[in-house]
Amino acid sequence: MSNGLKLLVIGCGCFFGGALRYACELISDLWINPPFADPLAVLIVNAVGCFIIGLFTGWALKKIVPKDWHTIITTGFCGGLTTFSSFAQGITVLFMGGHIWVGIFYILADMILGLFAVYAGLFLVMGKNYGEELLK
Repeated sequence: MSNGLKLLVIGCGCFFGGALRYACELISDLWINPPFADPLAVLIVNAVGCFIIGLFTGWALKKIVPKDWHTIITTGFCGGLTTFSSFAQGITVLFMGGHIWVGIFYILADMILGLFAVYAGLFLVMGKNYGEELLK
């Protein structure tokens, strides 16, 4: 795949990931009151994106999916789906609203859940010895 075509396909992946993230934020706004709705939606999409990245990284290492598809899904779709800037904005809104402990919990939950989700995705594909495969 040429670099120009890959760039276009990655951009399309970003579009669909970003659209899904926005849909999650809209759904969250229906069920949860501000300032907690958007951080919860971002927590969910970040965890899902991390899990997908773990899966596709494992599949790419096992050569189940081509390297181009790994890049399209992880950089494109997951790049559009997950978001550090919205994560930072959610923390700022919580802190400014006086919800310091909720903000701290949110930081820890997002980091721990994200790391666990990547690990879970890799573990499902690679098994318990996935570290050895990553170091090859």
